[in-house]
Amino acid sequence: MKPTFRLSVTVAMLMSVMAISTTAFAQENNNESEVLTVMKDTPVEKSNFDSWNETKAHWQEEHGLQLSVDYNMLGLTATDALGDSSAASGALRVYGQWDMVHTDSGSTGGIVFKFEHRHKYTDSSPKDFGIKDLGYLGFVHSLYGDQGFRATHLFWRQSMLDDRMVAYAGFLDMTDYTDFYALASPWNDFNNGVFTTGSGTIGGLPDGALGVMLGGFMTDSVYASASILDAKGNASDLAQGVKDLFDTGATWKSFEVGYTPSKDMLFIDNAHVSFWQRDAVGNDKEGHGVNVSVSGLVNNQWLPFIRAGWAQDGGAMYDASVSVGFGYIPTGRSEDMMGLAFNWASPMASTFGDIDFDGQYTAELYYRAKIAPWFQLSPSIQVMNHTAINLDAIESGDMSNALIKDKTDVVIGLKAQFLF
Repeated sequence: MKPTFRLSVTVAMLMSVMAISTTAFAQENNNESEVLTVMKDTPVEKSNFDSWNETKAHWQEEHGLQLSVDYNMLGLTATDALGDSSAASGALRVYGQWDMVHTDSGSTGGIVFKFEHRHKYTDSSPKDFGIKDLGYLGFVHSLYGDQGFRATHLFWRQSMLDDRMVAYAGFLDMTDYTDFYALASPWNDFNNGVFTTGSGTIGGLPDGALGVMLGGFMTDSVYASASILDAKGNASDLAQGVKDLFDTGATWKSFEVGYTPSKDMLFIDNAHVSFWQRDAVGNDKEGHGVNVSVSGLVNNQWLPFIRAGWAQDGGAMYDASVSVGFGYIPTGRSEDMMGLAFNWASPMASTFGDIDFDGQYTAELYYRAKIAPWFQLSPSIQVMNHTAINLDAIESGDMSNALIKDKTDVVIGLKAQFLF
């Protein structure tokens, strides 16, 4: 394939990738890990929504309904953009769990739900900002888009064997149980997709996808999970997602085995290996890969981690990715978090028009501050060194400037979350 033609193909593929295969980064961790507090050494302040909090507590006690509502905002600005220099977006989320079945053995069953509305404030959304305006083969943030209404979770959760095993059936988000670690949630912690679930080397990462998952502890420390889901998923239109699944039969499968010294610290002290396979979907070939992750809490303040992944095809963003970093909980500020991480990644040629790009390097520093029980603020800075795709040059036919090697972008971000 000639280089000029390959680049033209890449332009079309890059934009379709955002809607099809590279939802690989469109992950948000489950409700438990999103609100997980590593430690508490100070009393929780009284919120300004006492009557609402009392109502929710009453619903939980009387009806088994746990309900949370939050509004999230993110603004980004870049120092050397090829297109727009800034992007901003918001997301309203309503999520929770309604326990409806309680057995004498202590097992519970109920519906887990999460409904969202994601909307942009600017011409570019943060989700599109990386590829569209920086030429970066990745996501400076994977979730803040302009998809409108979404149902990322709507499934039955059944615990069994005295809570040693759990089964999900319905519309799932696989980032709830695959390749997780304490700082994986882009709503609360790192923004860049290389530091979230999958590290960019898991293809598809479907959410709002019809499927089943079974997981549990084989011993007090060793756990495993396995799942099969709709390979594409369509959280914006669940009915269309079901139709696509039965029309194509394409599925996404996972198997993970891991170790934790304590079940109560599963999301914090954790080492695991995750295997995945994805059937061919659209322009994406059948693919598979493996991810490994080791993370833990040291001295009740430090959260070091090392994570890596390898993939072959399947619509994954990268064929290899390695991340190392840490979180830090400041003394006396147990609900705050500082994070610093570094990543090397090799873009997947089959995902980007069969072009062999150089490896790219990403670093991110953020600080999440709990300003009030109902409000947190998180400034961040990302530095990315990469080969950029200049979409404006390609569209104008200036193929000699289509690729910009050794481009360095600095992206400053500010994230806010309001809890209700």
